[in-house]
Amino acid sequence: MNKNFILQTEFIAKPRSRIVTSVALDGQIIHKVERTYDSQIENDEDLRLAEAAVATQHQNLAKKMQTSGADFIKQTRSIKISAIDRLALVPGVSSVTDVEEKLNSPNAHAIYAQSKYISDIADAVTLSTKMGPLKIAAMISDQGKFILAKSEGKPFILTLKPDADIRMVLSEAIKE
Repeated sequence: MNKNFILQTEFIAKPRSRIVTSVALDGQIIHKVERTYDSQIENDEDLRLAEAAVATQHQNLAKKMQTSGADFIKQTRSIKISAIDRLALVPGVSSVTDVEEKLNSPNAHAIYAQSKYISDIADAVTLSTKMGPLKIAAMISDQGKFILAKSEGKPFILTLKPDADIRMVLSEAIKE
């Protein structure tokens, strides 16, 4: 295999601590491993443990790439997942709809316009406060339970299954 991969591993502290390793090939990210890091960093020893976790994740992925060779490229090239598909994998979600796409279609249902208003309000709150970006909102109506989520800067409506626990879906969707 005569390809040059770039592996980058970083520790991200906010909004939740996690270790992210990205693999780039030909200038494009082809694979990403993201794991949460639940330990607090309060002293030098905690920092050393976090650094060791970062190094271990980086080394493990590098070893996997070396042993898998060309299979690694084939696997990662076929795994590109869109925002809609990623959100649809959240347990309890029955469908995911791109709000802007629906608003551009003829005879758009009122829920899409209302969702866009909620998204615009969330953007305004984000810009006018120090709370950080608002990413998700829950809506319950006579028609069912919905979640308005933003992914890749676009608003999506997640329609929940009737028996879905909205709290569980929210906690999973926020990770996306």
